[in-house]
Amino acid sequence: MSPLFRKVPLVRAEVALHGPRRAAVLLHPADGRWPGAERADRLAVGLGTAALASRAAPPPRWEAYRAALVTLAARVARSAPGPLRGDLVDLTALGQSGLLQVVPWEGEGRLRVETEVVTSSSGLVPRIVDRPDEAGPALEIASLALLIALAADADEDRLALALGIEGLMAWHRESDRQAPPRAALAFALAHAEDRLREAGRTLPPGL
Repeated sequence: MSPLFRKVPLVRAEVALHGPRRAAVLLHPADGRWPGAERADRLAVGLGTAALASRAAPPPRWEAYRAALVTLAARVARSAPGPLRGDLVDLTALGQSGLLQVVPWEGEGRLRVETEVVTSSSGLVPRIVDRPDEAGPALEIASLALLIALAADADEDRLALALGIEGLMAWHRESDRQAPPRAALAFALAHAEDRLREAGRTLPPGL
């Protein structure tokens, strides 16, 4: 698509992979969106990137990635306010022995993954902007790092994030993984909204 007609993203997520188990995250909101839409954008890009990685993961890696997401969601949901534990995701099943570490931004890493969320007539659409050409779990690891970074930065939205991941897993139990990631994202947000309502809470405004 010509840059002239390309939609301006609501938010972009940039993940630098500094090694097999070290990653750093930067978020780039559209001009003027934050702080008003920050909480909504963070949730959308985190779950949207997970939806993209879920669709892209080949069958041998999908089961390992799904298990990592389930474990991450459970640990985030149970986490107390304040700093997160450092053992949220073990990458061994994804071929990288050890725990994933999310570190402060140190510039571009060995590999880079970038995703974004745009609006359309059908709702929020997550898209891959850049990812490594080489085979491997870079997109899956980047999405896990992004989710950890988002959970670490926002105590109040950890439960919404965890329930959104739960919604993604529910979607993929019932639907073909080749369905558009925007459909998985919409389902995840609706699932999180329903579950939060049961707890007397709501999604961040703007979703």
